[in-house]
Amino acid sequence: TIDVIRESNLSPELVLLDHLNETTVKAAVDSGCWAGFSIYPDTKMDEDRMVTILRNHGTEKMIVNSAADWGKSDPLKTRKVADAMLKAGFTEDDVDQVLWRNPVAFYGRSGRLHLDVPAPDQLHEGNSILRGGE
Repeated sequence: TIDVIRESNLSPELVLLDHLNETTVKAAVDSGCWAGFSIYPDTKMDEDRMVTILRNHGTEKMIVNSAADWGKSDPLKTRKVADAMLKAGFTEDDVDQVLWRNPVAFYGRSGRLHLDVPAPDQLHEGNSILRGGE
């Protein structure tokens, strides 16, 4: 994957390599790409392994996610990563970076990530029903 990115002259800043683990993270970090980690209950990564990776590689360009797809999933694993990070001595700012600011920085580059929350008294796309109203 990293060779294809290089051969394509694609900026690593535009690439998120996901489903990483202890054996793949160094190559991803060294490539300059964003590093993604899917946290699952029994497979892929868990919160303790994620904390170890963050200790070894830092929080810059690291993105933690979860899934609610096939098999056993726990979409609250991201919250459990936050708790494990704090317990391990990471700061609230570190947690915010990994779970919020890094994903916003990466996905925000698309121009399709809109974080403005409309006021409840505004109409939604011309709909006559107010947001949060009756």
